[in-house]
Amino acid sequence: MKDRLKSLMNRFAHREEVVTVPEPVGKEETGMIFTIEELDRKMAECHAAAAISDAAMRRAFTTFRMAPTGTDLDPFGKEYAKQQMALYEGIAGKPYRLQNEAYPHDIAQLDKPFPYSTGAPEVIGGQYLAIGSLIRRLHVSAPARIVEFGAGWGNMALALAQSGYEVTAVDIEKGFTDLIRRRATQMDLPVQTINADFMWAETAAERFDAVVFFECFHHCADHPRLLRALHRIVRPEGRVYFVGEPIEDRLPVPWGVRLDGESLWAIRQHGWLELGFQETYFREILRRTGWNVVRYASTEYAAAHVWVATAIR
Repeated sequence: MKDRLKSLMNRFAHREEVVTVPEPVGKEETGMIFTIEELDRKMAECHAAAAISDAAMRRAFTTFRMAPTGTDLDPFGKEYAKQQMALYEGIAGKPYRLQNEAYPHDIAQLDKPFPYSTGAPEVIGGQYLAIGSLIRRLHVSAPARIVEFGAGWGNMALALAQSGYEVTAVDIEKGFTDLIRRRATQMDLPVQTINADFMWAETAAERFDAVVFFECFHHCADHPRLLRALHRIVRPEGRVYFVGEPIEDRLPVPWGVRLDGESLWAIRQHGWLELGFQETYFREILRRTGWNVVRYASTEYAAAHVWVATAIR
């Protein structure tokens, strides 16, 4: 595994033309790791911290990252995507499948879903900031139809339903759709749930006034395909909203696997795909798939930035 990861990292040899990254001063000072063995040691530290508290685990995430990478390949080409998936597989230790995105759990034990389960005011408050940032940018009033992909715990979907919107929540994990139904029933909210992956957009017979991605678009293994499919389900004057997505120019490649501690933990522990996008690339892939996009920045919280896409006419 060590040789496999080293080979993958060499294939992504860093170039100054892509991004300039300072040379590491030393592993202890920078938290930089280079092998799967080092990553697994850090994973053990994260597990030990998680036994203390969620906050301790999140602090542990900040103590390590993998060396940044670059590539000469066309970021819009198939070979580039193949290399990024190879890098993912080297870290995850297994091939990528949709089933990797599952998060099995017993909904009977989830009386306090995320973020409330963390007990961390900054995490809970951050969720409220992001949800509020999206709602205040909505271009339609209730009872307009909104579909949220990757709805997860249901916090965004339920907030939209409480605001009077007709909400459809889509998630690949049946446990999450069951949880959303349970929470919606407790709150007497009519939320439709669909257990499906992102590509439900290619076959859905319904159309919506708005599509929402909240902290989930970066899990899509074929985001150009998904962006093209969205034209089928968005009404002519509709919008696509991206909130809490890792779109930032400090990523050392146009798009690809994120190598910060939290992302590495999610990939190695759960097998989740954790991608990031440079802003220039994100704007261009939207344009190439038929969308204009505007960014509304939050001055308080980076995860509350809202990107709003409209179809190019």
